[in-house]
Amino acid sequence: MQYIRSQIPAFSVATELTELVAYFDATYVTGHVRSIHRPDDGALAVRLRRSAPTFPPPVWNVNAETLADGDRTNNLAETWKLAFLPFLSGTVIRLHVLVTVEAFQADLALAQQMIDLDARGQPPVKRVKRSTHQLQRRLRSLCEDRRDGRKSVAETLRGPGHCIRFEH
Repeated sequence: MQYIRSQIPAFSVATELTELVAYFDATYVTGHVRSIHRPDDGALAVRLRRSAPTFPPPVWNVNAETLADGDRTNNLAETWKLAFLPFLSGTVIRLHVLVTVEAFQADLALAQQMIDLDARGQPPVKRVKRSTHQLQRRLRSLCEDRRDGRKSVAETLRGPGHCIRFEH
């Protein structure tokens, strides 16, 4: 956060950018600072207390998972949705109830098939696109370089921008 703050330009946009960085820091890194009001005991000192961030780093930091080639998401619903969408291909946005029920039945059948394969000692193989595998390898390399001191904070923060792709 110290490095990011040092990169904020000193012109008119800086106010909004400073507020954004402060919000990110308070919400995801260090938390909020609050004053503690005590009954009037005659002291002039103000006491401050830092509260925990809403989403602390252990919740969202995936550095260890990246280094271990693990999953960098904890959103199983998103994974399921991406697997479920093909069952709905060709349908309009306002789905007919019957089409939706058939899609859920097809998804259930596929899940049962995977459970049966796993019970026979044939766990399903997770297929990963070649491009996804390459991007994950690049992200792991960036994390290793930072861990081993081959990259500075600045170089490390610039690197992921070249490894991220947005899908719509």
